[in-house]
Amino acid sequence: MNNEFILNLENEFQGINTRLKELHFSSQTMSIHRLIDDFTDEFKKFEDAIMENAQALWGFIKPGDLDPVLPDALEFEELLVDLRGKLTKVKIEAKDNMMWTGIINRVDDFFETVNSYIYQIKICKHEAGKED
Repeated sequence: MNNEFILNLENEFQGINTRLKELHFSSQTMSIHRLIDDFTDEFKKFEDAIMENAQALWGFIKPGDLDPVLPDALEFEELLVDLRGKLTKVKIEAKDNMMWTGIINRVDDFFETVNSYIYQIKICKHEAGKED
């Protein structure tokens, strides 16, 4: 891969995948369990589309290139907020370079997805608080 930013991003995405699995397994309620499960599916599709676009532009990721970086976030909502920050960094990196168009289109769409899940986890947490 001929783009260090994208390679680092994929390392962060791999860490997010691991953290999502941990959060999924440790969910306190079934609604949060399902929410994380649904988000994980959407995240994997997003990640795959971004990396396929990137490899078309900057070459292939080869075995041994990845070194996953676990995020600091240990709660789902915090992880989503951190992910939104990573999406912002992609847009900053791309600037006005038209080569990034497909990637930026996916990032823009996924911003809305992440915001929706932030809203949904707040509802789940509110409902869980009522059960206590």
